[in-house]
Amino acid sequence: MVKMVCIDCGTIEHEAESLREMLVMMMPHYFEAHHDVIASHKTNPSSAWMKRFTAAFNQLLEQE
Repeated sequence: MVKMVCIDCGTIEHEAESLREMLVMMMPHYFEAHHDVIASHKTNPSSAWMKRFTAAFNQLLEQE
């Protein structure tokens, strides 16, 4: 399991086994606290945010 905090504010933390699961767990927080990030991601799936999120998750996965 990967333990990860919000990459934009660090105020919440979740544990998940996969990137997809982590995204699903983080979504409620992002809709509430970072809606601008989510809105941009929906129109631009290859956004810089998704790249940062994936890189952060993969780095934590490698540390296990």
